[in-house]
Amino acid sequence: MRGLDTLIRLSQRQLDEKRRVLGELEHLRNEFQEQARRLETELEGERDAVLGGVVNGSAAYFSAARQRREIITRSADELAAKIEATATAVAEAFQDVKRFEIARDLKNRRRRAEAARREQAELDDIALGRHRRRKPN
Repeated sequence: MRGLDTLIRLSQRQLDEKRRVLGELEHLRNEFQEQARRLETELEGERDAVLGGVVNGSAAYFSAARQRREIITRSADELAAKIEATATAVAEAFQDVKRFEIARDLKNRRRRAEAARREQAELDDIALGRHRRRKPN
């Protein structure tokens, strides 16, 4: 039993670590999405300014913004693959934990059933002994 408990604790820690990493990756993905939204808002403002004739020389700005958008998109795509792999690892670790917990529970049930069987056998022996000692009337 002790070995299973240790194995469960170890597996649970590994699962918690993988969940933590997954949370960090998802947080990073959210940051990329927010950066992309801010960039789009900024680009719309610049387009309006250019169309209004307020700003000159916007070609370089739009080129740089396009490059930033590509970098953000590429990073988000790479991150999506990492998130998927980490989510799969979390699912596998969760299955491991559950498998060990089920094995422990099964072992506990077997021990309780064996203890109940032994107790019932003792009670049966006691009852049989009383029955044999009883005086017939």
